[in-house]
Amino acid sequence: MKSLKNIFEPKSIAVIGASVTIGSVGNAVFSNILQSNFQGAVYPVNPKYNSVMSVKAYAEVTYIPYPIDLAVICVPRNAVENVMKQCAEKGVKGIVVITAGFKEIGGAGKKLEDEIIAIANKHDIALIGPNVLGIINTQKEISLNANFALKMPRAGNVAIISQSGAIGVVALDYAHQHDLGISKFVSIGNKAVIDESDVLEYLIDDDATKIVTMYAEDIGHPAKFFEMANKANAKRKPIIIIKNGTSVRGAIATHSHTGALSSSDTAYDALFAQCGVIRVETLAQLFEYAKGFTSLVQPRGNRIVVITNGGGMGVIATDSAERNGLEMTTFEPDTIEALKKALPPTANIHNPVDIIGDADAQRLNNVLSIIKKDKNADAIIVSILPTSETDMDAIAANLCDFAKANPDMPILANLMSLEPEPSFEQLLEKAGIPNFDFPETDIRVLAAMIKYYEWIKLPHVEVTKFEVNKNEVRKVLDTIIKEKRIHLSEPESYKILGAYGMKAVDYRFAENWDNTIIAADQIGYPIVLKIVSPDILHKIDVGGVKINLKDENDLKKAFKEITESIKNKKPEAKIQGFLIQKYFTEKGIEIIAGANGIKGFGSLIMFGLGGTFVELFKDVAFRLAPLTRRDAINMIKGTKGYQILKGYRGQSSYDIESIVDYLLRLSQLVTDFPEIKELDMNPIKVLDDNKGIIVMDAKAIITDEKDISPLKQKISVKKETVIA
Repeated sequence: MKSLKNIFEPKSIAVIGASVTIGSVGNAVFSNILQSNFQGAVYPVNPKYNSVMSVKAYAEVTYIPYPIDLAVICVPRNAVENVMKQCAEKGVKGIVVITAGFKEIGGAGKKLEDEIIAIANKHDIALIGPNVLGIINTQKEISLNANFALKMPRAGNVAIISQSGAIGVVALDYAHQHDLGISKFVSIGNKAVIDESDVLEYLIDDDATKIVTMYAEDIGHPAKFFEMANKANAKRKPIIIIKNGTSVRGAIATHSHTGALSSSDTAYDALFAQCGVIRVETLAQLFEYAKGFTSLVQPRGNRIVVITNGGGMGVIATDSAERNGLEMTTFEPDTIEALKKALPPTANIHNPVDIIGDADAQRLNNVLSIIKKDKNADAIIVSILPTSETDMDAIAANLCDFAKANPDMPILANLMSLEPEPSFEQLLEKAGIPNFDFPETDIRVLAAMIKYYEWIKLPHVEVTKFEVNKNEVRKVLDTIIKEKRIHLSEPESYKILGAYGMKAVDYRFAENWDNTIIAADQIGYPIVLKIVSPDILHKIDVGGVKINLKDENDLKKAFKEITESIKNKKPEAKIQGFLIQKYFTEKGIEIIAGANGIKGFGSLIMFGLGGTFVELFKDVAFRLAPLTRRDAINMIKGTKGYQILKGYRGQSSYDIESIVDYLLRLSQLVTDFPEIKELDMNPIKVLDDNKGIIVMDAKAIITDEKDISPLKQKISVKKETVIA
């Protein structure tokens, strides 16, 4: 990795394109660096001036008689390449290119960007940009504000990485409004050389940064991001991200159910879930979560207490807790008795505790003193509405005193006011008590924290490996490639599944009517008859399947109907023959499992309830291969169908262990053979507990793309749970 120390911790800076013209980018950048009280030396570079803001200017960076750690480039885009060459000659190892007009405009801009990338790589230069807002380091020993739009934010422990300069402006402004301290800020723009994963690698070892927030439109190198996220978690540094720009569905192959239901955004969801990254949808949520992690101690568990002076707020909080997987604490008998004595008869002494509208600060304090003794209380949320009896400043002061006296108890506030900027907010901020506008925000933030801390405590687990027959799969795939096909027939799909220990229902392949009769007699009636054609992926759509054929007469009729239907609906299809399968009548439930290759990520593994309704209900879960056993279990539990599988309302349970086994085998297959672009097993019949599962239909597609290799092919262990 190119070192980012020269960018974030420079001892000397050259601002190339520094200007005396008020309103210009070069003027704003140079002015901000001077006004930020930068602790090193800063040199303006511009052949037009002898000095800029009373600082001696140089015509070229090479003319500066001192070493330069960081160059901030603000010149027109056509001059950037030449300036880069001068920086390389000077030995500059860190560059921020503010200038826009490169890859983002296509064509000529892309060519210019490629040229500066080549210079940076040749001379081992860490380059941020082009097309960026700039960078900030608030550490007092550095104190650097090298951007053209913003003043120096308050120092703190939250880092911001933004792919968009505009979003960066909004993010820093939002952080300022909510008094959230910033450690580092970087706008990464076009990510020509340095991307978000490189910045993460730097921030992991940055003592000033405790939380990383990100705005991203894409992740340049998912495998490295995965690795860096896990390193961040090992240091208990949560990553909170907004990932926008969902993929265009048409860019993904949709020949199978799995392909139709997956996308690169699905892959991002899986990536974040598997490396503990917290994904949010809005900037407000980004900083709400950051404020929670900044302020709160780690909760002991997920049992919460809500104290309010308005019953409706308690109901809202309770509903939100249920939606977010938190448990409303059941008080111990001693707590109930103490609350009964401390509160008026009209109060609610159960959780949520309603201390009613005339409550003052002392009443709240009495209740807090009682609840803190209850061993079932892991966190407390205080939601207070302004009333004529309520002194909000006094309540806030009491909360601050309580938090100071009980540092191990997470306290979140929802103190409301009719004033636009109530004074009590500053009291709460200084005491490290996050105060949000609505109780459901407190719940959501607390739930995300609890899930994150549960995740980082999980032990590492190894990816499961089975004894398999790779040679058999290789032989089948080589045949497909030789014949210049991409679709595997159903029998070929069964062969590769069988080589990896996945059992299909008893079947035979027949090329003509005579062999079909023989195959049916061998299997035994009743049977299923299916067309086999590389040109027909969904056989039901063209009348290519007949089921429950009880004798030879049924078979003859079905054979004729299928043949005629294909001639009418798919006359161009090449018919290889017919598949004869045992009609499986044993009791069970249908599921689907599949895989879809996504560029840069490897294969997405899918699980859900199967049959023809999978695309309608979309009750499916995805994870990236290779799977661990925990991944497979979490996939199954992540669907509504899990309630049916484990035995709903007294019904018998199904063989979940065999589903886990097949998901792991499927994961190993597509990891070993990344050229398998799509693979569907739909339906799979899951039998009663301990009786196994049977693949009833399967299809596969191969690709010659070179970048569908597994995301984590070099990573042998990982851990996972669902975050936020």
